[in-house]
Amino acid sequence: MFLDQATISVTGGNGGDGCVSWRREKYIPKGGPYGGDGGRGGDVILEADPNTDTLSDFAAKKRFAAQSGGDGRGKKCHGADGQPLVLLVPPGTIVTRADTAEILADLAASGQRVTVAIGGRGGFGNAHFKSSVRRKPDFAEKGEPGVSASIKLDLKLVADVGIIGYPSVGKSTLISVVSSARPKIADYPFTTIIPNLGVVTVGERRFVLCDIPGLIEGASDGKGLGDQFLRHIERCGILVHLLDISRALRPDGSLDAQALIDDYRSIRKELAAFSARLAKKKEIVILNKSDLTSVPLQPLITTLKKAKVPVQAHISAATRQGTDALMARLLPPVLATRQKNMRRPTAARAIPTLRPQSSAEGMRDYVVQKKQGGLYITGKRLEQFTTMTHFDSVGGLKRFRDVLRKIGLLSTVERHRKNGTKVYIGQTRIDGHL
Repeated sequence: MFLDQATISVTGGNGGDGCVSWRREKYIPKGGPYGGDGGRGGDVILEADPNTDTLSDFAAKKRFAAQSGGDGRGKKCHGADGQPLVLLVPPGTIVTRADTAEILADLAASGQRVTVAIGGRGGFGNAHFKSSVRRKPDFAEKGEPGVSASIKLDLKLVADVGIIGYPSVGKSTLISVVSSARPKIADYPFTTIIPNLGVVTVGERRFVLCDIPGLIEGASDGKGLGDQFLRHIERCGILVHLLDISRALRPDGSLDAQALIDDYRSIRKELAAFSARLAKKKEIVILNKSDLTSVPLQPLITTLKKAKVPVQAHISAATRQGTDALMARLLPPVLATRQKNMRRPTAARAIPTLRPQSSAEGMRDYVVQKKQGGLYITGKRLEQFTTMTHFDSVGGLKRFRDVLRKIGLLSTVERHRKNGTKVYIGQTRIDGHL
């Protein structure tokens, strides 16, 4: 099944919990804290894979989560880091955040990657908190939850040449005779309902040809199949615009250029209406089905050129007349377009997470709001710290209160708590713990 759009939920792995442990060895009665840190959660990564050409893997399954980190252990043993989850997508996939439409990455080239959900860091074990004033810390941190996000995937096929035109002008036939692609071919409109890719070999060079489903007037507004696939043409470096000679045949066997002129102008109008970028793409106009008439075609071509229809050649895809010459003609502009478009891969962006910091560093960046009968405190570092605190540990609770005192927040929290106000830091309610 061909699928070119999908929305999925991704979650990084949770960090492992830190360990509370004590060193116990013979002749060392007071060995001190010995608990190890938890492992980091795995990331969720999208990678452009040349062997993937559709987003159909995301049709049924919509939720993906990376492996969580292992818990810390005694003897300062560090928990195992969670394995990253790599999801393969076709080259040409644009990755955006579903909630803000922010573009995270354009995975245009094979091998490009973007991290879309970062795993949480592991909690520190009690050995981490040993100091000159805290000789026997009896607490450790919880692992940080992994980042969750809703991601939209939008596939725009990557091809060097896109074949466009009205339905049944011979696009599928052309790609079938110049490549190994085997699209469905029939004598009725909209035979092609999904884009087809084929690899064309000219000498020792190759390029990718894309057969776009037929366009009709109003395609940019949703008529026919065009609005679903016009965006794929944006990825093509060059457009081959096929015109059907049979449209110009009169009952007496003569040729009338007007129908072809109307067809050409209609398609050009739809391209411009969908995207100004499409209207500016290099275009090669070709007459197809020349085997249907024995009338000389040069007068027809001259009339078309006078009407600003820049016909450059005529072929018969069904009989393979002129197809090899057309592919050879396409190679130089294909190579020139590739050279022009060569650029470094777009920087892969990631949905951020917070890394370990000192107890009060960054925690003063918070906002206090009173609404709906509760006190709501927000701040990324403070929320992270709260989420990772073991409130059922005497030492952990003491550390939490010490941090609130250092950042000037404890008195405010205590005052509202004593008044019966619910107090939240992020999503965590804390008034019941203090």
